[in-house]
Amino acid sequence: MSTGSEPSRHAIALVLVAGYAGSGKSEAGKMMSQATGWPLLDKDTLTRPLTEALLSHLNGDPDDRQSSVYAERVRPLEYESLMKACWENLECGVPVVAVAPFLTEVVDEQWATRTRRHCSRLGAGLEVVWVDSDASSMRERLTSRNAARDNWKLAHWRRYLAAISLDRRPVGEFHLVDNRVTAMTPLAEQVESVALILSGRYDEALT
Repeated sequence: MSTGSEPSRHAIALVLVAGYAGSGKSEAGKMMSQATGWPLLDKDTLTRPLTEALLSHLNGDPDDRQSSVYAERVRPLEYESLMKACWENLECGVPVVAVAPFLTEVVDEQWATRTRRHCSRLGAGLEVVWVDSDASSMRERLTSRNAARDNWKLAHWRRYLAAISLDRRPVGEFHLVDNRVTAMTPLAEQVESVALILSGRYDEALT
């Protein structure tokens, strides 16, 4: 749900653009960065080369995104790197648009509370944008982008869908973007609407 444009007591924002693989969150994140003029930090861009090298060393598969090796030993490092980059920007008074699945994080009330408090100490507000999609739209995007890291999902599609919940939503307030292929409103228009809400909430103006 998108909330209103009431002013925030914070001057800058940390905007988390989250969603499942193939939801279109990277595209939405880029649009959000362009609409606000705020820097974009994408987890894959920041960490993928190191992730692939580490996975190759640990289990010989640079495209592994489903094993316990990735989940327990690599994924936490990816998110630690992303969030540290976010904190450094906020410490410098620079708002951030951060893109990653955040699947575990945004449904964890304790994580959300800690993150919101950390943001507040840095003079920032936390905004979560959930990019929603459906199974057929996600599969179409994953097939089109033809990335090796998606091969397992596509080869075991029913098993993958059974392990996730397309009804997942972040805890607390968030902005919902409908990026199904059948969505009535184009993604760009939806992101622009959220960007306008954020521009009214924070002191930073759209550029």
